[in-house]
Amino acid sequence: MSKKEAIIVLGKPGSGKGTQAKLLADKLGFFHFLTSKIGKEFITSHDDPETKKQEDNYKAGVLFDPAWIFGVVIKKTKEILESYSGVVYDGSPRTLYEAERFLPFLSEAVGKDNIIVFEIKVLDEELKKRLVKRLVCAADAEHVFISSEKLKTGDQCPEGDGILKIRDLDDQNIFKVRISEHYTRVVPAIDYLRKNYCFFSINGEQPIEDVHKDISEIYDNRKNKREN
Repeated sequence: MSKKEAIIVLGKPGSGKGTQAKLLADKLGFFHFLTSKIGKEFITSHDDPETKKQEDNYKAGVLFDPAWIFGVVIKKTKEILESYSGVVYDGSPRTLYEAERFLPFLSEAVGKDNIIVFEIKVLDEELKKRLVKRLVCAADAEHVFISSEKLKTGDQCPEGDGILKIRDLDDQNIFKVRISEHYTRVVPAIDYLRKNYCFFSINGEQPIEDVHKDISEIYDNRKNKREN
């Protein structure tokens, strides 16, 4: 039986980590673990006060409470590893609290040597330019599109129900909160992963296909060396 694998893709809001995580998951046949989506699915099926608080946090651009999302991620990961040979984590773990607790669990589940981390690096000024161009489906914000002459606000969504709109979380005021959250809470987690796990920084200001190529080459080369 082949060993399980885990890939973690991190980066600032708008860095393209979601796009790259999905491309990598599709390529490898792994589960695309979109932390915000998993969290929202949990929120819709629970109505306790603590979960309501997480919903309010999300809408304001604030990260889920570490202890709460840690429990959700652990539970979902156990389910996924029963059916998939690997997982690509899209933006998780996002805090040092989560990283210090989740990675030991993940190391035991798949083996520390089977974990690889990618950070998509993009400057803040570039992110601001990107966010004003990003569109999502009104009925499903998972797919992100770039506005152009062919795709604009109000058009029918190409890959989902409803029309294209600017994502609520891409509002400039909310973005300021999200980027502040990144520097204050996510960077310590990234530093922890850089020091303790197989870690690579990727230039995220390249075209999407070039970013994917860089990630794929690193993953493939590492896998080949370990298998030979």
